[in-house]
Amino acid sequence: MKLLIFVVGMFLTISLEAQVVNIPQKSKDHFAKKYPDAKEVDWHNNLADYQVKFRNKNGVQRAYYHMDGHWDFTELYIDKTKIPAAVNSSLTKSRFAEWSLESSALVENNKGQKLYRLEMKKGIEKKYVFYDKSGKEVKTAVTT
Repeated sequence: MKLLIFVVGMFLTISLEAQVVNIPQKSKDHFAKKYPDAKEVDWHNNLADYQVKFRNKNGVQRAYYHMDGHWDFTELYIDKTKIPAAVNSSLTKSRFAEWSLESSALVENNKGQKLYRLEMKKGIEKKYVFYDKSGKEVKTAVTT
């Protein structure tokens, strides 16, 4: 039994260490250029993408990169009070008006869009609802 625990522990240690290796140089170069004032930089290698959590003058952010090294999008976590009035107004008139707001972020993507992402919850159902700055709902996505 002790041997099994030791082997599992070693496997987990190796797996955790493997999460921060092999970040593509393309990702590192893009990140350094786009966020030169980043502090507390923490890279993670997931099965589907690379993520880097960091802090700068705007606050805590997380950037996502494709496995080939191309930047996908960056999230800036924002307090509910920082959501623009137009977005709040649209939300209160939408089909999500009775849902609870779990989190909010400003998302900049590789298409040049800056969208407000609101994580909404009703019972066990969760959705991301994306709004532009004028309050127009752009899309929704199921969260996990």
